[in-house]
Amino acid sequence: MPWAQCSGASRSIHPHTPIRLIHSEHTAATPAAAAATPQSTAAFLAKHPALPTSILPKRGLTLSKLGFGAYRVNRSQPAHRAALIQAIQAGVNVIDTSSHFGYGDSESFIGHTLADLFKQGTLQREDVVIVSKAGFILPTPSTPLLPDSIPSYAQISESSFHSIHPTYLQAQITASLERLQLQKLDIFMLNNPERMLGDRRTPGGYGKTRLYKEMAEAFAYLDQEVARGRIGGYGICSNALHIPTTEDHLSLKAIVRTRNDFGWKLENFVAIQTPLNLFERDLVTGVFPAKSLAREAKEFGIFVFTNRPLNAIAAGQIVTLENKGQHNRQETSMKLLDTLDVGFTSLAEMELDIKELIEEESIALKFVWSEVLSENLSRLSSNYFAAKHFLEREVLPAIDRDLRVLEESVQDQQDQEDKGMVLSWIDRYRKEAKILTRDIASFCQLDSDKRNDELNLVLGLICKDFVSEVGPNKFEHSIGSPLSTKSIQYCLAQEHVGCTLVGMRTPDYVQDALAAAQASQRLTKKDLELIAQCPLLLTTHAE
Repeated sequence: MPWAQCSGASRSIHPHTPIRLIHSEHTAATPAAAAATPQSTAAFLAKHPALPTSILPKRGLTLSKLGFGAYRVNRSQPAHRAALIQAIQAGVNVIDTSSHFGYGDSESFIGHTLADLFKQGTLQREDVVIVSKAGFILPTPSTPLLPDSIPSYAQISESSFHSIHPTYLQAQITASLERLQLQKLDIFMLNNPERMLGDRRTPGGYGKTRLYKEMAEAFAYLDQEVARGRIGGYGICSNALHIPTTEDHLSLKAIVRTRNDFGWKLENFVAIQTPLNLFERDLVTGVFPAKSLAREAKEFGIFVFTNRPLNAIAAGQIVTLENKGQHNRQETSMKLLDTLDVGFTSLAEMELDIKELIEEESIALKFVWSEVLSENLSRLSSNYFAAKHFLEREVLPAIDRDLRVLEESVQDQQDQEDKGMVLSWIDRYRKEAKILTRDIASFCQLDSDKRNDELNLVLGLICKDFVSEVGPNKFEHSIGSPLSTKSIQYCLAQEHVGCTLVGMRTPDYVQDALAAAQASQRLTKKDLELIAQCPLLLTTHAE
């Protein structure tokens, strides 16, 4: 999750910026910085009794079980600010971000919004729990990144690196605090350290033994940051921590065992964060015969955050658990099919025309895209994200290449009228192809929405206590996406999950998430078992 870059952090990670580590003589506790407190968080959430809460075991903080995930938010969008303020006013007191989200724009957005609320007196710093992370090293738009000043890092691609070395972590904590306009982070996490196993620069790969060692060294360093008062505790955000069968899996037990050799303090390891949604349930169900990660974490007193409640990976495909506009789906589908019919016909006629305009048959035969796309429409519609990638990254670039070949072939043509007709055809074909591929993508999205409608209907039949737009469980406000609400409700109802982070970037998203949160306590253990047995969740979503 996949994925964004950090703008303001370039100062902190540029190779020529001197970075001085905290030494032992500087780790004495400093005067307490403003941060979340047990008393204030409890008092804040006591004003919002409809919202479910949980306790951060090792710090005694009271957290809303619904958290604001700030992956794609920034100051340029007024709706993002309105959504964050609405969420806080409704009792959401957890905000999760990362140093690399939007080139640091996410942290800056949060910092400015919170600063305004603090200044107005409508919110106290002690009321809210702020979580940030670091690990990704990505180039900024203006400055190419050379991470050689960091003693240890992994190269993931030509322009993407990863590090959890203390040198890098110190710089990132400093940059995050500046952007957030805070003195202290309540929780600081190592972000996806398993990415380092894909290192391209180390012969033979990075290796788990080395990674466990570096994670332990990072924790030992972060103990100093806790003592210094810049963070309240630390943790790990991972996409593989909960799945023991994956190659990049990191074991929580193995991580905890490293404290015996490296001396880091288990009491400061306060939280983990992994995906959980209707399709990806390994965090709470476990992979037989292993115990679930959620249960393991509880044994160590480690709080569990979850992310990606609405973006699942099912059988290798990305599934967005959303079904907005379901009431107009049939009408929209009929209109789009008519539009596609016109688009395919128009492109096919143009492809016949070019055979009359040029003599080079080998070039004319390149333009058969109307046939190729129409014959594969059914296959494309089975996977919206794959189709969108195929159309944007393969089809349109291929068409552009063919059009350039055609344009070059007529540059020396003597008959200016014929040449002009070909050049005009090229312009029209390029425009028609772009419109058609856009409409195909819309059709694929609609097909995905229909499957989500079916899933939403089946889940509603399986469990009567899901939030609904009709019947006894009808929420007081209209629900924008019933399936999204059900997925969030499912995650929030899990016994061993402390907080589910939702990317609610608009007030409408906030409203749906609040509906899910307020209804989550209705779901029983039996309900959760029945939901997990839904046939549509046990097979490929595209089937």
